[in-house]
Amino acid sequence: MNIKRLLPFLFCICLPACSGLSVNDDRPDAEVVRLYDDHEQVKNCRFIKEVIGSEGRWYNFLFISNKDLIQGAINDIKNQARELGANAIHAHPNMLFGTSVSILGQAYDC
Repeated sequence: MNIKRLLPFLFCICLPACSGLSVNDDRPDAEVVRLYDDHEQVKNCRFIKEVIGSEGRWYNFLFISNKDLIQGAINDIKNQARELGANAIHAHPNMLFGTSVSILGQAYDC
C-alpha cells in the first residue's frame, strides 16, 4: 500500500484519540463531596438525585492508566453531585468495562 494513502487514514484515526486523552478534572468546590460505600453513612441525609460518573472511551482507553480512569470517574461523579448541591454520594461498587470506568451513586445533602 502506498504510504501517501495510509497517512491520511492514520491521521484521522489518531487525532480523535489524542483529543480525548484528558481526564475529567475535579471542580474546586467539589472537594467537599465525600464518597461512601455504606448506606448507613447517608441514611439521615436528604436524597437529591442519582448520578453516574464515567471516564474513558473506546478510542482512548489504551492511552490512559487505570488509576487515571478511576480518578476521572470519581471527579465526574463529584462534579455532578456538587452541581446538584450535594455533599455526599453513596457509591455502588465500580462498574468496570473494558474501555471505561463508571460509578453509579446517589447524591445526598448531609
